[in-house]
Amino acid sequence: MARTAGRPTRSKAEIQEFRSKIGKHALEIYRAEGFGAVSMRRLAKEVGCAPMTIYAHFEGKTDILRFLWADVLRDMSHDIENKLKSVVGARERLRAAAQTFVDYWIDHPDHFRLVFMSNDVTRADVSTFIMDEGTLAHFLMFSVLIQEVLPDELETKVRTDTLISGMIGIALCANTIPDYPWADATSMTEQLLSSIIA
Repeated sequence: MARTAGRPTRSKAEIQEFRSKIGKHALEIYRAEGFGAVSMRRLAKEVGCAPMTIYAHFEGKTDILRFLWADVLRDMSHDIENKLKSVVGARERLRAAAQTFVDYWIDHPDHFRLVFMSNDVTRADVSTFIMDEGTLAHFLMFSVLIQEVLPDELETKVRTDTLISGMIGIALCANTIPDYPWADATSMTEQLLSSIIA
């Protein structure tokens, strides 16, 4: 009877756990040295496996970056969902979601830089990720919240895009120009919201 060599097949949970482990190490390297320092060989050394094992789970460095982006966006959305569990009323829900969005990116500047300011990435890499339905859902939740506040509004996309770009702008300023005496982020978010749902 012939015996097959090699490891037993990993379960989906084990594969996901290993991908998360690789992602965790990639994020640590990114935080310390920037994304340029992340390499498949270095990750293999950090994780304790052969580089080909990393390639079995990720196509390359950009695939790891997309994995990290998705993980951060899930974390951000999770914070918003948790906040909304205790909030009633359409305006209050939109306000709570917007404040949580801005707070998340200000409280996690490394996540902000990773998602919105990564270097060594092509426009095509970003476009592929951004146009993914799962990615869009993290932002389009604001469209649903705006529709709850303004059910007869026909220009929801303009309002949604203005809100999202404004919130990212508030976080960008707080993270990249911290020495400027900005108004309180909560107040700026309130001002932005008042122009969106006036």
